[in-house]
Amino acid sequence: MKQVKNAHRVDLTCNLKGLTVNCKVESPDMYSSIDSAGSALQSKLCKYRQRRSDGHHAGNSMGDDLMEALEAMEFDIEAEEQEEYVDPEFPTVTKVNSFDLEHAIPLKEAIFALDYVDHDFFVFKNEETDKKSVVYKRNAGGVGLIEL
Repeated sequence: MKQVKNAHRVDLTCNLKGLTVNCKVESPDMYSSIDSAGSALQSKLCKYRQRRSDGHHAGNSMGDDLMEALEAMEFDIEAEEQEEYVDPEFPTVTKVNSFDLEHAIPLKEAIFALDYVDHDFFVFKNEETDKKSVVYKRNAGGVGLIEL
């Protein structure tokens, strides 16, 4: 309820499954506004209930109608095979990085190289463990190591 200049406005909203009913009433008396809004909401809900029972809001659901429409359509499979769909939102590779994984380097050198590459990680072959590893800059600060 909101008090407007020399009047009281009552806005009632009722959410039902698939339906929202709104009622707005404005009058100088607060109690009169509340009573009128309640009566208006009751009237709208009764009208909706009557129309639904009369069949105005019944019938096939949207899913049933869609299935009937799809079954009625004839698909040309050969035409679909000829045209290949290209998704405009599909990500494209804009840059390719390659790393030397044949020659092992010490961990300190990989951390040093991390400062001179244009991304937050560096892939290398660890000299101590002879495994492929990744050093990366952590968001919390410092450097992390992943051994693959």
